[in-house]
Amino acid sequence: MKADQKTAHGSCHAYTRHLTSCPHRREKEYNVCACPKWIYLRRKGEKSRRFSLETPSWQEAQEIAARKLEELNPTVAEARKKVEERKRKLVTVKDACDLWIEATKSRTNRSGTREQNSVMVKKFMAWAGDQGIEYVQDVTTMLLERWYRGAEWTRYADLTRSQRWVMVRSMVRYWFERGILDRDPIAVIKPIRANGDHVQGPYTDQQVAAILKQVEDDSRLKSFVAVLLHTGCDVVDAVLHDPARIEDVAIGERLVPVYRYRRTKTGVEAVIPLAIDAAQEMRSITGTAQNPEMMPFRNPGVELITDSHNWSQKVKAAINAAGVGWVELPTRDDRGRPKRKPANTKQFRHTAAVRWLREGQRPEDVARMLGHVDTAMVRRHYAPWVKELDKAHISRVVGNWAAMAPGE
Repeated sequence: MKADQKTAHGSCHAYTRHLTSCPHRREKEYNVCACPKWIYLRRKGEKSRRFSLETPSWQEAQEIAARKLEELNPTVAEARKKVEERKRKLVTVKDACDLWIEATKSRTNRSGTREQNSVMVKKFMAWAGDQGIEYVQDVTTMLLERWYRGAEWTRYADLTRSQRWVMVRSMVRYWFERGILDRDPIAVIKPIRANGDHVQGPYTDQQVAAILKQVEDDSRLKSFVAVLLHTGCDVVDAVLHDPARIEDVAIGERLVPVYRYRRTKTGVEAVIPLAIDAAQEMRSITGTAQNPEMMPFRNPGVELITDSHNWSQKVKAAINAAGVGWVELPTRDDRGRPKRKPANTKQFRHTAAVRWLREGQRPEDVARMLGHVDTAMVRRHYAPWVKELDKAHISRVVGNWAAMAPGE
């Protein structure tokens, strides 16, 4: 560079300091040798400075000199300073998600909750990857809202969609509270309000019979469906079924088989008295050579979430093959017709709960068998199918009328 590159704010140029061993040491304009490259810098109103560069490349030295010349402009220097500060604060989506997962582990000891958080983190990371988002600071309200209004979310039932979005909101809020984000881009996107409709329903006796007939030639699948029907457990807890959990409890002179397990989703213990034939069926389940004997449905080397998904898909395929396409809900549409829900594996839990209620079990006892902390879920999600509960309520009220004194 023969002369200074100048602006109103100063001048800067690169030059080569030839070594004594360089054959071009007397050629002042020769710069493509491997000798050290230096910068001459003079800011207006200040003394000039010279400093060496960590490169022998003349092209790179010229590029550095051009950047330094631009940075003599205070406006440019301030803008670049802010960019560099932001880069130092940037956190990758993966690192931010890993931090959230660690935080949730310390907040809850429920494996089911941790599992759900992990699933949502994977979905968030997949979405960010599709959007080309590397750093969590580049997540915007507009992008999040577009995602939430898209097909990936609208295919969920309202209640499921609302619950899962709350998890995403909690994660983003955590990043904001920890200073990773300087604003909360998800705060203004409210989860949709679930309309209160029941999201699942029980199978009828005819539908259950059709499904059992479909699986009768597959002993393991038949046993898996039996566990769902006998215990009313979630799929993940059926996958973790251990025959050793069945114990005989002495009630007077009678031994009653009782199955106990702790729900993966909530950590609440479920306690289920079993009929003798049901207990015998659940005790006699055997796995394959690859399955541990204590958990005949569990596959070694496969993540629990994958195992649960695979079993759920097998059951769903059998439901479809049996010609069971839907269950009725207790709510009705504008024309007074019962609403329907596409058949799925989850509905075996509802089938068991409604069956117990129809057999005369108290809501408090059904809640204990389902692993609920109270009867609220039982009364809301299962009781509407049981007309006997409604009749019992009316009978008690009328009985109180009869007991009242005349004129009261």
